[in-house]
Amino acid sequence: MLIAFAGCDGSGKSTQIKRIQKWLENRGDKVLVLNRWDIFNTSKFPECRFISANIDDLRVCINEMEGISRAMFLFWSISITLQKNNLYDPNTYYLLDSYWMKHGAVEIEYGCEPHWIESTISCLPYPDITFYFDVTPEVALSRKSQLNAYECGRNPELDPKDFIIHQTKIRKRLHEWSKKFGWICISSLQNPDVITEEVQRYIINFIA
Repeated sequence: MLIAFAGCDGSGKSTQIKRIQKWLENRGDKVLVLNRWDIFNTSKFPECRFISANIDDLRVCINEMEGISRAMFLFWSISITLQKNNLYDPNTYYLLDSYWMKHGAVEIEYGCEPHWIESTISCLPYPDITFYFDVTPEVALSRKSQLNAYECGRNPELDPKDFIIHQTKIRKRLHEWSKKFGWICISSLQNPDVITEEVQRYIINFIA
């Protein structure tokens, strides 16, 4: 079962993935969390050993890329981390951190054609469930211990105002996609325990 966790930066995706992973494992289920940065695991992805930078340096390099080259690199990193897993194994829950959603929305704001982005992501496996955690940019900012340029409209000065402006645009795009693709929209302004219980209910109802 393929479950995607989508949302803007600071929406609580990673927090809920950890909680749902623990819950499923306590039930006795097999769970794998898939992340685009798994490409650094060269024992599993030896074909990615050409990437010698650490993850922080790679983030900087990605922000410096221009045009569709950045989007293609990000979608490549997402795709390659999926291909060595049997995503259709009915006995395994695959939890996708961000998946293509946030990056797709960001790259449109950075100049990629929406049609090109949507055509490209259509080649990726379609999740059984996508949870979209909605949060205001102001609350998201308050949750961030540090910022990076990619989250701030590519402004290297990391101005919080740029974070708010940029994330407002991303949120609007994700709202539109949530309706278009039928994602489950959950307010991330709630208590994390309440959010986890809501996610659990949706999963239980889906597999029932």
